Amino acid sequence: MKNLTPKERILQAAVYLFARQGFDGTGLRELAARAEVNLAMINYFFGSKKGLLKEILDGFFEGYLAIAGKELAGTDNLHTKLARFINSSVRYFDSGQDALLVMITELPHDDPDIIEHKATWAGQMAEVLEKEICQPLKEITGQNIPATCIGPMLTSLMASRFIFAPVLDRVRGDAGNPVDIHLYTEIITSLFLQGIATEETTSN
Repeated sequence: MKNLTPKERILQAAVYLFARQGFDGTGLRELAARAEVNLAMINYFFGSKKGLLKEILDGFFEGYLAIAGKELAGTDNLHTKLARFINSSVRYFDSGQDALLVMITELPHDDPDIIEHKATWAGQMAEVLEKEICQPLKEITGQNIPATCIGPMLTSLMASRFIFAPVLDRVRGDAGNPVDIHLYTEIITSLFLQGIATEETTSN
């Protein structure tokens, strides 16, 4: 952490601790100690622990939304765009596994403020998915699958290996070995596309 600013150190420490101990299970003093800052700096930069959580969410969702906007845009067929999106998203999840865990598994789900904050980002993602996946899919196959279904389903499928990694590594006895991202991406792409798209999708 030597080359990081105090704010960057706090964010890095928070992502690490929230992913392992949960938001509620992480104290501010422990967080400050890991980040090597004084307690006042957390409030100075983020206002509160909840403000810190929001900034972590913002960073993750901003990157994920950018991938969707880039990889799903254009005139390529739906199969090609989905394969491209899945490949980039899985690699993004792999490069930030702790942030992914915070986003999916360690949120205080009963906090209306956090739910609303997350919903704002989800709404933006839904707009992209509706335009770039749902509408073309309906035109090609006749299937009317809403973005509010496609989004969680696809995100969960892509994130599943990283969420269950500690358990799966223990079962297989290969803790510490990296996930074969190329193979994992190919499997997810095949499963997802075979589940929602017909052969006609690949020919348009």
